[in-house]
Amino acid sequence: MNTAERIYAEVKRMPEKEAHQVLEFIEAVKNQGAIPRRTLREQIDCISPEELKEKALAAQAGFPRVDQEGLAKAFADMRNEWDRTS
Repeated sequence: MNTAERIYAEVKRMPEKEAHQVLEFIEAVKNQGAIPRRTLREQIDCISPEELKEKALAAQAGFPRVDQEGLAKAFADMRNEWDRTS
């Protein structure tokens, strides 16, 4: 089996999104340029709504939870201190 046949056999089994990335790579190699970068909109368009939701929730989990009461108290304390010094 030659190289082209091996590539074809592999790409046939890939999901469409990954097969499209292989095609972009091939086109970049043919043009002797860098691998083209897709815009954020193009990347989002390739993601299913379920996968996009999953990624958003994973990103959100990385942010610390804010203690709203503690934050309000800290601002009130700063305001009181400011009022005393003015």
